[in-house]
Amino acid sequence: MTKSGSVIDFHVVDRFPSYDKVNNPSRRTVAELTPLAIAWRDGGMQKHIQSAAGICGVPLADGSGIAVVEGPYDSGVNKAYLVNADGSLRAEVVWAASTGQLMFYDVLYMGGRLTFLAATSDRDVQICVNESDGAVQKVGEFR
Repeated sequence: MTKSGSVIDFHVVDRFPSYDKVNNPSRRTVAELTPLAIAWRDGGMQKHIQSAAGICGVPLADGSGIAVVEGPYDSGVNKAYLVNADGSLRAEVVWAASTGQLMFYDVLYMGGRLTFLAATSDRDVQICVNESDGAVQKVGEFR
C-alpha cells in the first residue's frame, strides 16, 4: 500500500565526506566506502535511514518512497526493502535463491525497472520488483 508524500532532496551521507574515493589513497575497501546513511525530506520533515554496515538507496520513480539496501557487504545485517516517503516500511524484498545465501549489494533503475543487484554462492542476479508492493517480477543473471 502506498502512502501519500513525496521524497524531496534525497542525498547520501558519506562515511568519509572529503575522502578521495577515485584514487583511494588509504586503500579502503568497498564496504568502508559505502555511505553511512541516506536522507531526504517529506512534507518539510527531515528523514533518514542510517546503518553502520553501510547503506545504498534510490528514490522511486514516482517520488513516493525509496528503495534501500542495508549492509550491502555484511551478510549479518544485509536486507533490501522499500520505504514510503514518510519513512514507514512499504515492503521487504525477498527472493529465495536457488543455491546458497542471497546478498543484496545495490539498487538502481535498469531499463526503467526498479532492480536490486544481489549475489548468490554461484552467480550474480538482478531482481526486478514492483515499486508499489516489493513483489519480485523478474529474476535474471547479471554480469
